[in-house]
Order: sequence, then structure tokens, then C-alpha cells
Amino acid sequence: MATNSEQKSLIPDLPRNPQIIDSNGMLRTEWNLFFDQLILGLQTIFSPEGFKMPQQPAANIASLMGNQSVAVILYDSTNDVFKANKLVGSTPTWVEINTTP
Repeated sequence: MATNSEQKSLIPDLPRNPQIIDSNGMLRTEWNLFFDQLILGLQTIFSPEGFKMPQQPAANIASLMGNQSVAVILYDSTNDVFKANKLVGSTPTWVEINTTP
């Protein structure tokens, strides 16, 4: 499994070449790859049944401290709970989301 420093975004970066179409009117290779990766990423997190929550083991979530984490909601696969990254005062903190009715 990838560690925090090795994780990649599901949404790819935009290609640096602003020209989308080549001289033959075809989609440029780097843009074709971008759209392929984008669609695959979106299909990975969205399904007909609903949103698939990104998950991490508790050890990884604990290491996502401060502003280094862009995640807002994660599924803690170790403790079987959802967690949200919210500001407590001025400190980003992981808190458990209560899902009981």
C-alpha cells in the first residue's frame, strides 16, 4: 500500500501543453491520456450506487496532521468509522463523524 508521501490524486494534473488538438485535428496524446485518467478517477470514486468514500488505516490518518492534508472526509478502515478534518480553534483536527440514528 502506498504511504502518504506516495499517494497520487485520483484527478490528474492538466497537461502543460495548452494545444489540445494537433495539426491533423486529432486530440493530442497528452490530452488523451489526461481525459482517460480523469474518467477513470471519476469512475473510481463515483458509482451508480453513490459516492465511494476514500479510506485510510488509522495510522495514516493520524499522520495527516495540520495543513498537509487536503482531505476533508475519510473512512477509517481500522476503526470502521468516518472521520472529518475540521478546524478546532485554528488547528486542523480529525474528528469522528457520528453515524448513529
